[in-house]
Amino acid sequence: MEILNLLSKNPTVILVLFVMLITKIFPPKNINSLYGYRTANSMKSKSNWEFAQKYSTNLFLVLLSLLLLIQITLYIIYGSTRFTELSVLIGLILFVIIVLYKTEKKLKLNHSKSNE
Repeated sequence: MEILNLLSKNPTVILVLFVMLITKIFPPKNINSLYGYRTANSMKSKSNWEFAQKYSTNLFLVLLSLLLLIQITLYIIYGSTRFTELSVLIGLILFVIIVLYKTEKKLKLNHSKSNE
């Protein structure tokens, strides 16, 4: 129960995980500038858009689940400390960079395959 209390003090990972679940259930159907995975490559075509939404959401869900386990582990070991909070923030930033990098790489591979 203490873990739930600590998670409620910094619910960032849970909130982002929730948003990604909503995005998975209700993905953006059309290219838009409001929500979804929006980069120049993802917005080039409808097929890029659909691929980027699915791939980035699935990757983010996996990484955020891992980050939630890391956060819980850090709370168990260190409690609610600056180290724990900073570690989770750095993890979140790192995972965003990973999602961007891997999704863009996959988009470029898909684009080159479709041009062959």
